[in-house]
Formats: sequence, C-alpha cells, structure tokens
Amino acid sequence: TTPRIPKKSSMAGLVSTSQQGTVPLQQQPDFMEVEVSLHCRGLKKMDLMSNSDPFCVVYLSGPAKQRQQQQQRSGPALLNFNNSSRAVEIGRTEVVYDTQDPDFTATFKMQYHFEENQMLTVKVYDEDKKGSKNLNDHDYAGCATVSLGEVMGSNGNTTAKKVLGGKGNQGIVAIRAEEVTACQDQINLQLAGANLKNKDGWFGKSDPFVTVSRMNEDGTWSLVWKSEVVMDNLSPKFKPSVIQVQKLCNGDYQRPLKFEFLDWDSDGSHDHMGFCETNLASIIAGVGKPEGRMPVQYKNKTHGALVIMKADVSQVPTLTQFLSGGMQMSLMVAVDFTGSNGSPMVPGTLHYLDPRGFPNQYQSAIGTIGSILQEYDSDKKFPIWGFGARLNGVVNHCFQIGSEPEVQGVRGLLEAYRGVFSQGITMSGPTLFSSILASAKQRSEQLARSTPNQQSYSVLLILTDGIINDMKQTIDTLVEASDSPLSVIIVGVGSADFSAMEALDGDGGVLKSSKFKPAKRDIVQFVPFSKFAASPSRLAGETLAEIPHQVVQYMMSKKIKPMPAAPPPDYSTMVPPEEDTSTVQGSDTSAGKGEGAPQFFEVSIPPSATPGTQMSVKSPEGHDIAFIVPTGCPPGGIVRLQY
Repeated sequence: TTPRIPKKSSMAGLVSTSQQGTVPLQQQPDFMEVEVSLHCRGLKKMDLMSNSDPFCVVYLSGPAKQRQQQQQRSGPALLNFNNSSRAVEIGRTEVVYDTQDPDFTATFKMQYHFEENQMLTVKVYDEDKKGSKNLNDHDYAGCATVSLGEVMGSNGNTTAKKVLGGKGNQGIVAIRAEEVTACQDQINLQLAGANLKNKDGWFGKSDPFVTVSRMNEDGTWSLVWKSEVVMDNLSPKFKPSVIQVQKLCNGDYQRPLKFEFLDWDSDGSHDHMGFCETNLASIIAGVGKPEGRMPVQYKNKTHGALVIMKADVSQVPTLTQFLSGGMQMSLMVAVDFTGSNGSPMVPGTLHYLDPRGFPNQYQSAIGTIGSILQEYDSDKKFPIWGFGARLNGVVNHCFQIGSEPEVQGVRGLLEAYRGVFSQGITMSGPTLFSSILASAKQRSEQLARSTPNQQSYSVLLILTDGIINDMKQTIDTLVEASDSPLSVIIVGVGSADFSAMEALDGDGGVLKSSKFKPAKRDIVQFVPFSKFAASPSRLAGETLAEIPHQVVQYMMSKKIKPMPAAPPPDYSTMVPPEEDTSTVQGSDTSAGKGEGAPQFFEVSIPPSATPGTQMSVKSPEGHDIAFIVPTGCPPGGIVRLQY
C-alpha cells in the first residue's frame, strides 16, 4: 500500500548545518494554536419567573497577523486577524437553558501570539427569542474582558473575571485556554556513510554530506535537512542533529524519505554519490540492527551504505506547558542616560518630558513591551536601572532608578523613569553595556535558583541611543549569558547609526567571544525604534517574537522539563481581585443607536494619547464610542468604557 502522505507539506524551517557542523535547535512557530472554553457562575437572574437561558458571544481584538471575518459554529476554524485593533466576533456558545451556572461545550480556536496584547471580550446574553441571531432580540447581561496573555500565564491556563454591567452582582466568567495538540516530537539523529562512491578520481577522496528530502503528495521531493561536510572521507560519520519530526515528515512516520549523499564542491556543483529511500519508522526500528545499514544506490548499483547510528525520539515541550506548570517570567529594564540623549528639559531631545504628556521614545517602548511581559509575572514587580549618568560626581554604568529595588507594573516603570530626573543625575558617558548585562545575568540565575525546579526565565530590555563603546566586553558577557535563563532585547532610540548593533543579534551567525568561544544560543534581539514608531504593536511583535523559542531552547539545554500543570482555581467560589482600571463614561455617536442597559468594554490607550485627549473607538458591536482620556492614565494604560 502507498504510505499516507499529509495533504499539507512545507519547506518552511529548513534544517541545515554549517560546514563546521553547528546544528541549531529547530525554530518553533511564532504562534501557538489554542482552544478557548468558557464557564459562568452566579449569573444575574434575568427572568422574573424562571432561571435564565444564557449564551456568550466572544470577541477578539489586538495587533495580530491576519483576520478571518467569519467563523462556523459547527466547526470553528483557526482564527487569524490583522493589524486592526477593532474587536471581531469570533463565535458564540450554544444556549444552556434554565441555569445561572452554565458550562458551555462550544470552544474557540485562535492563534496565540506571545508577543502581542490580544484582548478577549465575552458578552453574556439571556436568550429571549429562540434561534434568533440578532443580539437585540435577547437580554444583555454584561461582559468581561481579559488579555489572552493573562489567561495563558495563569495556573492551569484559566482565569476568572467579573461580569460587568448593570447593578449588583452579575456573576463571573471563567476563561480557559488549552494548546491544540500537534506533533511535538523531535529526533536526535546521527548518520554515517560506509564505503561510498568516490567522485574525486585516483588522487583524492570525496567530501561527502547527506541531505534528507520528503515526498510530496504529487510524488516530488522537498529538501528538509542537510548535514555538515566531512572532508576527504568515504566512510563519514556525521554529528548528531536534533530535528523536529514535524519538519522532517510532517508528523507522518511512514512518509517516504530520500537520503542522498553528495560530494561537496566549492562552486556549488556538488556531485551525486548515491541515495536510498526509507521512512522514519524504519530508521528508528533499524538502530543497532542489520536493517539500520541501508544500501546506497548509484546508477542502479549498490555503492556503500547509509548507517543509522542514533535515532532517539523525544517530545519537545512548549512555552505553554512551562507557563501552565507555573514558570515565572521576569522583566528587567535598563535606560541609557548618556549625554548624547540631550537634556530632558529641551524640546526635541530623546529624554524630553513633554508637559502635555506626549510620551518620548523611551516611554513608548517601556509601555509597549512592558505591558506584554508583565502578564507572565505573578507579582508584576520589576527592577529598572540606568547607565551612563554621573551620580554624586561619579559616572555609574548600572544604578537603580527609583527608591525601591523593584517597581510595580508598567505604571511603576514609567513613574520611576520620570522621577529619575529629580534625583540630580547628570547626563554623561560613555555607552557601556557590560555592567548592565552582568547584573541581569546574575539576577536571572538567582531567580532560577530560588524557584522550584528552576522554573524561571528573565528578559532584559535595554533602551539606548548610541553606539556601544565596550563592544568587546559586551560580546564576551553575552556569550557567557547565553548559558543563563536570559533573553536580551535592545531597542535603539533616536536616529543614530545602529549598524554596529546588528552584530549582537545572532540572526546572522553564532556570536563568538574575544577568545573565540561560541554562544550556546542566540539571546539578543535588536530593533531600531524609528522603524516601528508609527506602530507600537509592531514594535512589540518584532522584539518579542523570538522569546518563546529562546525559553524552550534554554530549558531543553539544561534538561529542565515543565512542571505538571497547576490545577485551575475553583472559579465557583473564587472572587477575582479588584483591577487597577479606570471606568470612563463614553458616548455612543453611531447612527441608529439603540437604548438598553449600560454596556462596558476595555480599551488600551495608545502611547501617543495623553490625559484630556478626545478619542473615538469601536465597541465590540461596531458602535462609535467617543470619550476623553482620564487624568492619571499612563501611556499604554487600560480604561474601562461605559456607554
């Protein structure tokens, strides 16, 4: 019989190695497919003589990749949505009759992007007109809003929110998210050749390497992996390589695979040395047996053999599994106060504090990135440091900002930043990173040691305006930190030439120290703020997209496994904590607006909006709601609108 071949196949994520044999851990997708389910408890009774007949409508908003306008209730598709922050209805639950405590069977699939602030709004209704899809035919009971990041970062990937709307207790909605199961297997594969065909004549030996291709549905082959080159050897032994099974055969262990030996030539015209066809199941079964020595065919004759030396399959954990088991992520922020930034009192300089409240680039970056990462820290307390300033006559390249070692949330970060200018600091220089990096490395390791089973990971955000003056020491420190539970995000503010900064980002190759020691993994992401100044959400996406892969890569390198998922809280008895969110009265300016009970939803204030700014946003139903940004609302803050 013909082996089953999945209909979907992809060349994305080609696994390759350099001639030196360095094999990077295979990149994971930059999103996760999750399934959201809902439960309600203690809903307000909407019918005088009987219990309610509740159902929920779910909306999603936020800066993600693509959007699908409709979703079938009978078979919900994977939801993608675009850069618009307008809320989109992604589906409705079934109606559960005669209860104030419904458990809904309907679920909602969507893409979860770690680096984006995706907001879920759940609106609860009591069915009045059976079968009607017009929400005006039903009684509105209230709504709850939560970020998908908060759900994923909660124990058991479950959180509960109060239902807001009207007077008195409206009950709660419990939101649960679970990663959609996919093939998470990986294989540690080591291959060798034996007595291969020599393509270099009498006076030399071939320089072989081996490639793996998988068969497509139409019978063609797609290259998915290649080894390093072994020079002058007809019986090469290749280095072990870790490959995701998803990439190798799309999860189908019976899918035909072709192993081809090639003789490397510097001009790229590699000579064919022979091939053999098999599948992953046979490879695994043949280790240490005669079946693990497969004849290589060259021009319809056998010339040597492919030898399977190792084929160990294991499952790759995901960031979701680590978070569900209680892993904590901690944010650290470092701000550049060198003289090239200019005085904060002079308009147009990088640290200028506009009295009208317009944020500068430092404030925008802190608010945008911090608002994402704070969702994954239980106490939401972070250190914020400065460097490059003169304190008490001495230049300091790592000093505490604020009166406390840690501040509370993004608002605390922004308040500490504004307050530093009253501490009597003097802009100075030069721009040195090594002290900040050493402090972050030490803190990340201390947090990991103090956490059960080392379930801790840290992210350092460095905001700087100029070229690094201690590049050698910085690279050396980064190479050492690559073995620590730490990622480093560098955001360049201003219009300086940041080309030298790109050398720190390992996307172009492995970072090496002054003693030629290679980094264990890539932990740096550099982004110029000017590239995304008009779209803070894209800035967060660009800077945070690699974090999930970096977390898993570190944990696997240390053989740290996810803890068992913590049991979700008993949402039937829990009382959600009061949230630090302002309630603002909005005005529905839409034509044909209807009357009804007060409605609520939450909106994120853009970093460019200041207190007193008049804004207009779309409600989950698509109504135009006008409001004024309240006093005390920080850039990137959240307000709850009532209309």
